[in-house]
Amino acid sequence: MALSCFLGAHGLASTDTTGDADPPQSGYLPNHNMNPDIVNSPIFGILWKNQYGSKEKWYAKPLVYTAAAANGGKQLVFLASSMNIIRTIDAVTGTLITQRQVQPPFLQSELGCTDIPDFIGIIGTPVIDPSTDTVYFFSKGYKNGASSGGVVNGIYKFYAVSISDLSDRPGFPILIDGHYADNDPTRYFIGGTVLQRPSVALIGGTVFGAFGGHCDLFNYTGMVVGVSTAPNVGVVSIFATEISPFAPAVVTDIMQQQGGKAGIWQGGMGLATDGSRLFFSTGNGQGHENRETPASGRSLLSTLDECVVNLGISGNGKLSLADYFEPYEYVGMDAGDRDLGSGGVALLDPSVFKGAGVARIAVTIGKNGKAYIMNADNLGGFKLGAGATDNVIQTITASGAVFGGSGSYPLEGGYIYFTPVGSPTVAYKIGLDGSGKPLFSKAGQTADSSAGRVGVGVPTITTYVDAGLRAYKAVPDTNGNLIKINIPPTGGLNKFQRPVFGDSRLYVSDNNGNVICLGSPVSLPLNCTSPVDFGAVILGSTSTKTVTCTALIAITSLAGLATSDPTWVALNSSLPTGALAQGQTFSFPVTWNLTAASVSNAKNASFGVTTPGVKSGSVTVYTNNGVAKYSNSLPVSLAGTQVSAKPFLQLSPAEVDFGGIVVSGNTTPNAIDNSFVLSNLGNLTMTITGYGYADDLDPPVVYTNTSAAGAGTRVGKNFISSNLPARGTQVAQGQSIIIPVTFQADVVGNYQNIFTVWTDGGSSYVLMTGSATTSPIASFGVSTGEGDGYDPNPVMDFGVVQAGTTVTRKIRICNSGGSPLEITKSKPPAQTELRAENPTLDLHEGQFIAAGECAYGPVDIAALPEPVNTPDHTVSDAWILNTNDLNFGVHDVAITAVIRSKTVGPTQANGTTKYAYLGCYYDGNGRQLAKQHNVANNENGLCQQTCAAAGYTFAGTEYHTECWCGNTAPTALKYYPESAKKCTWSCP
Repeated sequence: MALSCFLGAHGLASTDTTGDADPPQSGYLPNHNMNPDIVNSPIFGILWKNQYGSKEKWYAKPLVYTAAAANGGKQLVFLASSMNIIRTIDAVTGTLITQRQVQPPFLQSELGCTDIPDFIGIIGTPVIDPSTDTVYFFSKGYKNGASSGGVVNGIYKFYAVSISDLSDRPGFPILIDGHYADNDPTRYFIGGTVLQRPSVALIGGTVFGAFGGHCDLFNYTGMVVGVSTAPNVGVVSIFATEISPFAPAVVTDIMQQQGGKAGIWQGGMGLATDGSRLFFSTGNGQGHENRETPASGRSLLSTLDECVVNLGISGNGKLSLADYFEPYEYVGMDAGDRDLGSGGVALLDPSVFKGAGVARIAVTIGKNGKAYIMNADNLGGFKLGAGATDNVIQTITASGAVFGGSGSYPLEGGYIYFTPVGSPTVAYKIGLDGSGKPLFSKAGQTADSSAGRVGVGVPTITTYVDAGLRAYKAVPDTNGNLIKINIPPTGGLNKFQRPVFGDSRLYVSDNNGNVICLGSPVSLPLNCTSPVDFGAVILGSTSTKTVTCTALIAITSLAGLATSDPTWVALNSSLPTGALAQGQTFSFPVTWNLTAASVSNAKNASFGVTTPGVKSGSVTVYTNNGVAKYSNSLPVSLAGTQVSAKPFLQLSPAEVDFGGIVVSGNTTPNAIDNSFVLSNLGNLTMTITGYGYADDLDPPVVYTNTSAAGAGTRVGKNFISSNLPARGTQVAQGQSIIIPVTFQADVVGNYQNIFTVWTDGGSSYVLMTGSATTSPIASFGVSTGEGDGYDPNPVMDFGVVQAGTTVTRKIRICNSGGSPLEITKSKPPAQTELRAENPTLDLHEGQFIAAGECAYGPVDIAALPEPVNTPDHTVSDAWILNTNDLNFGVHDVAITAVIRSKTVGPTQANGTTKYAYLGCYYDGNGRQLAKQHNVANNENGLCQQTCAAAGYTFAGTEYHTECWCGNTAPTALKYYPESAKKCTWSCP
């Protein structure tokens, strides 16, 4: 037995980010030291902005790592680009430390898929092992280090490099191609047909990477590949998501789409793990073993398309199927390209997100706009729920498609977040229903919306990507608003990015190839206790906590204190006087004074109505520093929960919007689920005394009284609760109960009801709204180029286009149905001469087309200028489209054009020119063509006529006025490519 090890000192700081977010992909990152009050201040800004190659892009997220003291002890940023270039840069200054290209990248032009432009190299986010100072990643290139070669010669390699100098570790890289799947030996890895998009996961001594397809092209199978971190061991496991007997039979032609698919891409989100299991979601596929037959998630499924998958990991890194969940409508999701796998899986903190019978919760949400809340220990199988639907904890319907997944925040009650395309970021709070079952209810949303296009990133607590970086406070206010934190504009970020944190700094990359660092250019003078949690404080009372600070520099004096509002009290007299030495500590009290606060409009009250609940504020410490370039202030965050002395009823949110459902011809009304929260924010037990619903609150209000009646309690004319607490139920102080509600309708229309709850802690109401419409109906057309006509045939033939001109035709999709039509797949062309005019705006994935409206996608043939008599060339590509109209199907719009230059000179009998353009040649040091003819008003066509009349095979124009003829071809040694621009004299 041979033993190998990597020698050297190892680094790691508490603020480092060694992988994409946290291993469970919960999105909660407690290790960063970004004070929200500093982020929201004028001293927070862009510290540096670096650009490298003109076409270099960053899909892999930056990583942040602190080198060992032997290597300087600096925090550095590791970058891996689409061009297979890896770099380390100084995290503070952005200065380049070292770089290398591991291999030439794969060319996007050889795919026919435009999801990733120009180059495809390192796309999935790497991972750093701090125990060995090693970075691990997968890289796409070509056999034998070639710079091109087509799909058949594409490969993937697995690299292990030193973070110190980026050199390869002994025994690496490892070639992945040619290895067979453990669960189906007939299927093997072909690097040219697949894309490694999700962030990798390091579990024990194995790194796992997941693979999907390029725009669903080629003969590919989704796979998870495990590679040992030990030298010379290589691939230890490959798990295929589509296997025999129900997946399509294996074929050798890589161009046939018969691999089964079920790719894993997740909008770049990482593989989720709790240390012993691996979770991911898959996209559309083939085979459909389950068909319509319910099945346990613990049984073998050979076609894991549109699934959440849980793989068990053995001690040697081998993978095996442990559990899965497949939505009951997965066949329709496949048909409509509403991939579950556009978002990854988040494993939530089990100490907070739990309930009766559920020890850990998993969440996924994708292009179908449904957030599935699952029991991570029993995902749900297929059609095992009531009425042969989904056996999950809860399904939340979003306002649109989601790419990337969800994030979470396990403090202050526990929240999850996701951002549908073109919609606000929404927050849902964990709670329990009357049976103790965990359920989420909507707690708030942002006032602004994300970009109306694919590319919105994964929420990282309260941050998401759009036309730049946005930040919000994690807990909604009492009005259900996620409060925006103002940060400097970054410009549009690269798609599916999320911020990466370092020591008081964060890093992102934009869609122009820039890597951006944001932080505070000045250092802080103090390190103080923050946040300070006051816990529950009864209205009419006070609570005092102590803030302890340590001087980080020599401080001349403390200048004073200031609080964010009068209820927080901190006195200057409590501060020490005189100078503070570096390292010296001091403390001061802060009092939360709620003696004047009231839950009603009391006479002469100092403050208006106060709603109990979570509140926050700050106290700022001001300093006079003995060292330059340090901030003169430090905000300290304060938080607590205001509690009424008596019972106090709160219903949240104020409005429960069910959105729209599609009615069909079925006898059973269609339905959609939602919920609201009933809470007692008082210090005494609260008793529920009654319920009623009404059409509105205009007097006189006509209520229909209701009482709990098991699983079918009506809380509105079209709204039913399955678990409404009975009248007389006592709600303990601080207790919250989630009330599940179902909206049902079988007739087109808009519906609303006011549902009111009466208690001995007051009364309150919830507005419930919903609508019912018919299905969307998509129609397709390609402009004919003759007036406004459109042809339903998915072929766009431009015919002949003159070089140097631009011709535009349009693709049109119309919606003649009753509900919004969503474009679920759009892969536009992006060649130099054949391209979608506005690929991120027109007919983009996630775009909605309103009922009765049409959307258009202009396609340009932008033919480049060419010399006269240049041979014709053909350009061709496709625009792949699909919608959520299940009768529409995938449309591969075949686009073609013939580019033709201007023709001059004599012609053949068939109309083609006798002379064809050969190129530009240097005519010095010996003439290329022997005979000169001086022709008045010379131009190319006249020169060719002259040479042809004299019996010469070759004709050339020089200095515009000179015409040269000859019968010997010019020498290739004097040829200049067009890019050299040596023949620039204008010729008619």
